[in-house]
Amino acid sequence: MYIEIVQSWDMSRRWESNWMQFRVEETYPTGNGYLEASCLEFVWIGVVGFPGGKIQFLVSNNQKSSKILKEFEIVSANNIGNALYLNIFYPSFLYYKIIFEPNGISSGSLTVGALYR
Repeated sequence: MYIEIVQSWDMSRRWESNWMQFRVEETYPTGNGYLEASCLEFVWIGVVGFPGGKIQFLVSNNQKSSKILKEFEIVSANNIGNALYLNIFYPSFLYYKIIFEPNGISSGSLTVGALYR
């Protein structure tokens, strides 16, 4: 199952997702099961301005305290032909959140998606 977390966000503005669960319950005709986040996809296009925007990937077990597990800098006008993927192996946290800081980007479009399996 693929979920778009944000689509075509105006990159001149800061964005922060809600806390999302790594593991979600899914109902099947044969019963209930679980899906786990296995990959995040980050795509940006048309970035203009000072290249210094950042994407942060945070994790938490209680949604109060958190840790920045990964941080990526946006240093290109687009990455549609070479999208940024963050593979998640054996998640040992309950929740994750994504934050985008423009840091001088004046325009552009950001889309973030998550693959659950």
